[in-house]
Amino acid sequence: MIDITCDACGKRYRIDETKMMKDSAKVKCKTCNHIMVVTKPKPEPTSAPSISPEIEQPAIPRQPEVRAEVPRSVGERSVPPADEQPAEREKEIPAFYGAQKVRFGLFTKIIILMLFISLVPFLSFWALTWRETNDRIRSETEILMAQTAKGLGNQIDSWINNNVSILKTAARLPEIMSMKPERQVTVLKTIHEEYPYIYLAFTLGLDGMNVARSDDVPLKDFSDRQYYKDIVKGKNLSWQTLIGRTSKKPALVLAVPIKSENNIVGVMAAEMTVDAISQNIATWKTGKTGYAFLVDEKGFVISHPIRQYVASRKSLNSHPLIANFRKRGWTTITTRFANSQGNASLGHVRSNNYGWALALQQENQEVFYALQRVQKFALYLLLSTVVIVIIIAWLSARAIVIPVRKLTDAAERMSFGELNVKIDVRSKDEIGLLAQAIGRMQTSLRLAMSRLRRKR
Repeated sequence: MIDITCDACGKRYRIDETKMMKDSAKVKCKTCNHIMVVTKPKPEPTSAPSISPEIEQPAIPRQPEVRAEVPRSVGERSVPPADEQPAEREKEIPAFYGAQKVRFGLFTKIIILMLFISLVPFLSFWALTWRETNDRIRSETEILMAQTAKGLGNQIDSWINNNVSILKTAARLPEIMSMKPERQVTVLKTIHEEYPYIYLAFTLGLDGMNVARSDDVPLKDFSDRQYYKDIVKGKNLSWQTLIGRTSKKPALVLAVPIKSENNIVGVMAAEMTVDAISQNIATWKTGKTGYAFLVDEKGFVISHPIRQYVASRKSLNSHPLIANFRKRGWTTITTRFANSQGNASLGHVRSNNYGWALALQQENQEVFYALQRVQKFALYLLLSTVVIVIIIAWLSARAIVIPVRKLTDAAERMSFGELNVKIDVRSKDEIGLLAQAIGRMQTSLRLAMSRLRRKR
């Protein structure tokens, strides 16, 4: 055996010269990758050649020569000195260069493979489920909004239709058709008493002046009101939302013609508060951000959760829902938009029988609250799965890689002639069979080396 020392890092090695097929070989340091050139020592003559036994030659002891050369660059080959080069350039036989550094080994591959196998199906399932759940929640919310808006709209129409029926019935009474104030007052006061929300029932002549009223206020001129103009022009029904002259509050005025022998002889009208409408619409809420509001055909507020909007008859024509509703020709729509706070919202708008727009809206964050909870749970589950998979992959990779590294180290040391290396791998799987095979090979190499030494 030849003992050498790396002149770069000082690590010691033992080289079995019997494995060197040439007089010199290169050896790479496993620690610093320094390349050393090892020269095989020449055998020491112990006796004279058998051809001329009578001539004795003195035995010249020779020490093993160990030379280490530092190449000019990593890719440059080391060349022995000129005085030691053979006459004819010999072909270099590569010696063992030490264990190579593994950049992407089994350990990393096993972890990545297990993460891929476990997470890809989970992520695919989660993505598909999230999309389907998102679509389902949006669809269900849109359907719920449409049904709610339809129900509220039917209530509004029913309430207005009932009041229109009251007026039409009263307009056909002989007392009203007579157009005599003393006869009409009795009917008008009865209407007010039976329906308190109708705070004023009155009749108009064809000139727009009051003929009779249900209160004791002096007669007034209503010729500037649109509902009066519509009835005089021949309409069977007219309405208008305004601030009542009597109540000074937002009001709805309904008007129908008073006819005698199919000729219009006057106008039967009633002013009523919108509280009955607001009570059903303004109080409707869903969650913290869902509410409803109602605007007339001109975009003025009839009912809204904010009472100030109702009192001032605020115009909501610039509201994204109402603006889009008008743009599409008052066609029922369900759309996404940004509310006044800039938050993404979902809204539904539809028209009733009188041209009013009933709108419902709710912020997306609240609409998809359940989905967000599912997403958060899925995220936590994903992170937990990643951690568990990494731990399992690490343990599995360790169980495979460590025995392989031990066997690699043993084979490496055996290649340097250390045939007494202990192979400490006791697995009962394929790696254990590999360890047994290397052990048997170690035994065979020891026996072979012993036979070679005996032959010498």
